[in-house]
Amino acid sequence: MTTQSTTETAISAKAESTTASDPRAAQDARRCRQVEDALYRRAKGYKVLVKKTYKVKRVEYDPDTGKKVSEREELEVGLDEVHVPADVRVVAYYLNNRDPARWREHPKEEGEEDAVYEGAVAYPPMAELSEPESGEEGQE
Repeated sequence: MTTQSTTETAISAKAESTTASDPRAAQDARRCRQVEDALYRRAKGYKVLVKKTYKVKRVEYDPDTGKKVSEREELEVGLDEVHVPADVRVVAYYLNNRDPARWREHPKEEGEEDAVYEGAVAYPPMAELSEPESGEEGQE
């Protein structure tokens, strides 16, 4: 069972009302929602059931003597629950697009604005390397 917040419910109700008259737009909205859900699921991580084939050895014993009568190997199919971990790149993508003011790859410093460069980029001068102090050179 999935729960939706009131905001998500309001957004989905608005999307349904605006696309009710146009079936193509409704289909696009459903596809968009499916992609959003898949992205969110990848960002959180999830568990999935995987079919696996196992080799099983069956041994039969004589009930009177207790000796082995027959031995055979069979293949059986079973389900295994595998955890798919969260993808860090998807988390970064999701956060960057969900709230870009808070989640930027390169946050701005206070008072800094986006720089606009025209033509060649002028790099700041490199700090000069200090000379090694006397006595440190050649020591091991």
